[in-house]
Amino acid sequence: MKRRNFLFDLIADRGNIRLAFLKALRGNRSSLSAISYCRDIDRNLEALRGNLLSPNFRWGGYKSFLVTDPKPRAISVAPFGQRVMHHAIMNVVAPVMERSLIHHSYACRKGKGTHAAVRYAFARCKAIPRFLKLDVRKYFDSVDHGVLKSMLRRLIKDARVIGLLDGVIDGYETAPGKGVPIGNLTSQFFANLYLSGMDHYVLEKLRPRAYCRYMDDFVAWSLSKKQLKDMFARVSDYVGDNLKLELKPPVFGDADSGLPFLGFLVKEKGVYLMQKSKRRARDRMAEISASLDRGEATQEKAAERIRSVFAAINMARTYRFRKKLCEKWGAAAGGNRVIRGGSWNNAPENARSAIRNNDNPDNRNNNLGFRVVRP
Repeated sequence: MKRRNFLFDLIADRGNIRLAFLKALRGNRSSLSAISYCRDIDRNLEALRGNLLSPNFRWGGYKSFLVTDPKPRAISVAPFGQRVMHHAIMNVVAPVMERSLIHHSYACRKGKGTHAAVRYAFARCKAIPRFLKLDVRKYFDSVDHGVLKSMLRRLIKDARVIGLLDGVIDGYETAPGKGVPIGNLTSQFFANLYLSGMDHYVLEKLRPRAYCRYMDDFVAWSLSKKQLKDMFARVSDYVGDNLKLELKPPVFGDADSGLPFLGFLVKEKGVYLMQKSKRRARDRMAEISASLDRGEATQEKAAERIRSVFAAINMARTYRFRKKLCEKWGAAAGGNRVIRGGSWNNAPENARSAIRNNDNPDNRNNNLGFRVVRP
């Protein structure tokens, strides 16, 4: 693969930096760091460009906190200005990394995502009886800086861009020469790239009947359990020798008993929600309702968050579960409430004055009607 050159000027372009700022601002407009940064935006963006141009700029200054959803993880967040710089870099470098990824790598890629990965797994489980599921132990904490830098040098020739990427990588470690921060935009792309060589090894050397990966969760399908056992041994050796990673114990299974994948149980007869995902959905609904009761969230924001909960689980066979969620928390948290019109007797996405089901104005259907407000 031909290495790319002359990328630095594209990164340091003022138009690219302003686009990066707008991307970093998404979902963060109300944060104190973003508000403070916006007070003198032109001067701040020009200073940011100066940091990109400077070979002596030091990356880092992360703030860390612990989250327990779905499992305990340390999240490290860079200062807002550096997040803008990450976007500026990845606007240009991400398409270069994209060329090395296989088609069925689904994490952090446009047109892919969790649901696309699960749909692919469902199609394979219907056609191929046996699978091997693997994932990496403490993946983000175990990424080796030297190996990652070597991968980037095989893709990028521009020395100034390599300097920027090396600075980002060296600005964080969990052990000497190890780790990328969960929470960085760059880390998502680094982590995807890091396992791309393994993807090609599996597909081109081991040749399973089907294969897909979502970040560090990957699945191979075969007609033979013996082939899958041999595949596990060879993949384990590959990631240990070439990537300095360790795999968790393998999961061998049959499609009719179900593949646990990305919070879903994928069977040949359908996709189901795992118990841990149900607990997570219940907890999120309870938290949304509580935040609304405390006045920490508006009715509109609560409804938006509820829609995101349902969007995450809608693809599974969850009708009864979703109905129970609505009965317990939907009304209390504003799930069926609307900004302009609508009624209790409607789904949140349809309970809007703009949704009239092609009815005439004199129609007295109970989907139409009054504005519901919180007492």
